[in-house]
Amino acid sequence: MSRTQTHDLTTRGTDLNELDRDELSTAAEQYARNVQESHVESPIGDIELARINWKASSQLCRSGAYCETELDDPPVHTIVLSYPGYRAWGWDRMTGVIRHELAHVVVNEQFGDEVRPHGTEFRDVAESLDAPMRGEGPIPYRYKLFCSRCGSMTDGLYQASDRTRNPWNYTSSCCQAPLQVETEEMWR
Repeated sequence: MSRTQTHDLTTRGTDLNELDRDELSTAAEQYARNVQESHVESPIGDIELARINWKASSQLCRSGAYCETELDDPPVHTIVLSYPGYRAWGWDRMTGVIRHELAHVVVNEQFGDEVRPHGTEFRDVAESLDAPMRGEGPIPYRYKLFCSRCGSMTDGLYQASDRTRNPWNYTSSCCQAPLQVETEEMWR
């Protein structure tokens, strides 16, 4: 993100590591414009960024983001960012995820569905954007459930549930003992 755009967000009292879901989408859209402006040798310059819809999902937990492309004429793209991923990794690491998804936009526009998602064509575009080839690792669970008898982890959850609020009402499959819960806050 350019200094001006960063300044615009922070003067509104927004820390780039403390964005809400809507602000994350807006910041990603601004960052994409900066990527396009700063990577003039990349094929990202041929992409009309207005045809990218940006969303942030609280439910996307298995990856940092994904790109869907409707191969209309012209193509329309939707990039869905993982809000839990952003919360776990912060803005600096999320920018790599955004550049990775922008590389998918370029490849989808140039080749449609005729190439592998992370094939040679993708690799070339990703390099031109200084984008990581692989996304971030799995998003850490917010809650971990353990057997109170043997200590084995029995499950990991991204959202609060009755099992995380009342673990003693549930038993482990290993020892049939009550569950214990650890939260993300306990690991810091």
